[in-house]
Amino acid sequence: MPEIQLPPRTERICFCKLTLDYLDPMCELLGDPEVMRHYPHPMDRAEAQQWIERGLARYEKDGCSFYALESLATGEFLGQCGILIQEVEGVNETEVGYLLLRKHWHKGYATEAARACIDFARSARGAARVISLINPENIPSQNVARRLGASIEKRIIKWDAPHDVWVHV
Repeated sequence: MPEIQLPPRTERICFCKLTLDYLDPMCELLGDPEVMRHYPHPMDRAEAQQWIERGLARYEKDGCSFYALESLATGEFLGQCGILIQEVEGVNETEVGYLLLRKHWHKGYATEAARACIDFARSARGAARVISLINPENIPSQNVARRLGASIEKRIIKWDAPHDVWVHV
């Protein structure tokens, strides 16, 4: 099993291994119709548990997955951000993904967390390339990617829907 490393803390965020201890706040996150607007549907408790369990399996297989984000100031759960190994047209790519509770939108947390994960993917995990897979209608996530200096390389079909492959420079 690969060693599970966590990205270093940022100015405002602590990264924690996402475990079933986070099920209640993950239900709030994954069950919010607005947060999940660009996913197939909001998730119920069983689906949120499966989401976490898939993440735990990714930790075992890849040594990385989504991490729980906590505020250093308050300890409050902010959302999730992490590094995922995704197959894109037959190639394993290193992806950074992010999803925050709606009450924490527009505060710079997604950009801060994603930047830390990108740096961590390169420095600690040796990733030569980091991408984000973003639904073409997901303007907020595109804006985060732009703030991080990413640009669209191509459009693919993933999870039965179009996604743009954003490459972080």
